[in-house]
Amino acid sequence: MNSTSTATHTLSLIVGTVLTPDVSPDLAGVTIRNGRIMSLIPRRGPQRDAILAGTTVIDLGEESTLMPGFIDVHTHGGWGERYVDGPDSATLILRRRAESGCTGLLMTVGNYGRAPVAETLSGGEPPWVTEMASWLPGLGSLTGIPTGGARSLGMHIEGPWLNWDAWVAWGARGASGRSAILPEWDDFARMQELSGGSIRLVSAAPEFPGALEFISRLTGAGVVVSVGHTTAPPELVREAIDAGARHATHTFNGMQPLHHRTPGAVGALLTDDRVVCELIADGAHVHPLMQQVLWRAKGSDRVALVTDATRWGGLAPGRYEDASTGRSFEVRDDLGCWSETGNLAGSGSPADRNIAVLTSAGGVPLADAARMASTVPASQLGLGDRKGRIAPGFDADLCVLAPVPGARLGGALPDLNGSDLRCILTIVDGDVVYHRSER
Repeated sequence: MNSTSTATHTLSLIVGTVLTPDVSPDLAGVTIRNGRIMSLIPRRGPQRDAILAGTTVIDLGEESTLMPGFIDVHTHGGWGERYVDGPDSATLILRRRAESGCTGLLMTVGNYGRAPVAETLSGGEPPWVTEMASWLPGLGSLTGIPTGGARSLGMHIEGPWLNWDAWVAWGARGASGRSAILPEWDDFARMQELSGGSIRLVSAAPEFPGALEFISRLTGAGVVVSVGHTTAPPELVREAIDAGARHATHTFNGMQPLHHRTPGAVGALLTDDRVVCELIADGAHVHPLMQQVLWRAKGSDRVALVTDATRWGGLAPGRYEDASTGRSFEVRDDLGCWSETGNLAGSGSPADRNIAVLTSAGGVPLADAARMASTVPASQLGLGDRKGRIAPGFDADLCVLAPVPGARLGGALPDLNGSDLRCILTIVDGDVVYHRSER
């Protein structure tokens, strides 16, 4: 997959459209050297020839669109693997994620066990702490290193500090069988130490005792706090935002459905400009019309596209057995991941297909989708000065989308103009790590 490197030469990328993420009609591409964007190539004029001279040129055609590489802050795995299965599994996932335009991500991990919190080892350590301690150091060591695909930008902890039974209150599913784990600063501090300081984002439910203080301390430590898996009313969510929460975990999912008399957490999140809202745009988790509602309410600068990809992402439609839990999951044609009881349990849809859903069925402009997929998450992680934009001096983390014959949205979603848009090239740190050979 590492077919072209810019460590010793200059690469020129020519496309039909450049999104910086703004629409830039006067640009035809970029030049790259030593992992950085050197210059922007004008569509015409004498300067163009001077820039291209002596470079290796990749021309992807007039139907192609160059965008900043996608940064996915919420993804659990893929191709039958999870990040928590170890560094080898994590590296495989990172490499494969580049196939959909992802150049950087947060490995989303957490405690998913069902053992009661009261059960402790002889030393007094809860089982969930022991479990996380077994894989946090190995995953932390992957942060920032080359993989031949997407790079890990750190970790997102989604669990244990969540209300796992948030769905029960709204009748979405039965009890999870998981016990609540109250937020304790010392527990997080140990997790962060074990990770080598790689934890960048923490999802937390604000309704638990001590949660607001926990959120405040996380914020003070430079960790982004996300409200999610919660039954909190809007007033409490606003208190969590006042305490420092600036992110929302898979907005609409794991929260009270938005209602005009009882708006729930979603009502507070949609109306507070301090919060960036995650969106799973696979068409199964959030209806395309509600995708547009979120975009209209928050704007493209306050939405972050995520996949929430499960270990089954990237596999063919079918039913798969999870030996670690004894449960089975089904990936359907719409690429949602469904439990044996018929409930959504994460997604299997890749980032480029989600962009196609959002910009066709969801009616969101592609330039706005580029901002939501890259610029916004880069800014959330404090990387907005070098990632998430196409500009000289920025990291050469890029992806190119173009129509791919035979690509469709699947499920009951209509195949509208743009439904066949998919990733055909991904560049990470200046290296071509993915190039679709068949179009």
